[in-house]
Amino acid sequence: MSQIIVVKDSANNKLRELESNASGELKVAASSLPLPSGAATEATLGNVDSSTAALNLKVTTCDTGAVVVSSSALPSGAATELSSAATASSTAALNGKVTACDTGAVVISSSALPTGAATELSASAAASSLSTLAGAVTAGVVQVSAGSVASSASTVYSGVSIADGATTKSSSFDVNAYRSVCIFGRTDNTSDSIEIEVSNDNSAWYELNNHYISVDYSTGDFGLNMDISARYIRLSKSNNSGSSETINAIISAK
Repeated sequence: MSQIIVVKDSANNKLRELESNASGELKVAASSLPLPSGAATEATLGNVDSSTAALNLKVTTCDTGAVVVSSSALPSGAATELSSAATASSTAALNGKVTACDTGAVVISSSALPTGAATELSASAAASSLSTLAGAVTAGVVQVSAGSVASSASTVYSGVSIADGATTKSSSFDVNAYRSVCIFGRTDNTSDSIEIEVSNDNSAWYELNNHYISVDYSTGDFGLNMDISARYIRLSKSNNSGSSETINAIISAK
């Protein structure tokens, strides 16, 4: 059995029936429902639609598939686009300043050598040098030519006569450029030896106590070979034979 539910319409002082739909839900007019505080009304939604249309007019179409750099604002100091002609010109200028480099070979003849560096030998010169070197090898040993060695000689006594009981100094000899000396000569006094003196300034002289020259008793010949580091050298001869003496002497150095 169906029932009818009525409610009082206080505004019009009438009774009104309540209706439901097929699902039993109460039918209520939207305009009669109270809205929560701050809820959008039809009027406010209309304003939103109007504002959205205005905003749409102010938005520029953006192609998200490509960025057009030419129309974009660049930051201060950013590089600008070079034209094709300018790029080609700059590349050509750079190319003109780059020296071609063959990484497969270094051409020594065209490279700058440091001061004092050895220059290239020709093939014939190198072959000649190697041939000369091979000719100096005997049984695995390289024979080196000593070449010429500078030498000099001086006659410090030349027929000098020395009285009995006297001592005579020879002339001095500068041996600064030499290290080895040979002293030799002849005297007719076979009983006395010959002393050697050295000096650094050719003024103050000193006797070499560990070096003296003995005379051959039969011939009167004498000689001595020695190394020396002093600058000057000379001979000193004392005659105690009982008669005069004649002496000749040479100093040779190299």
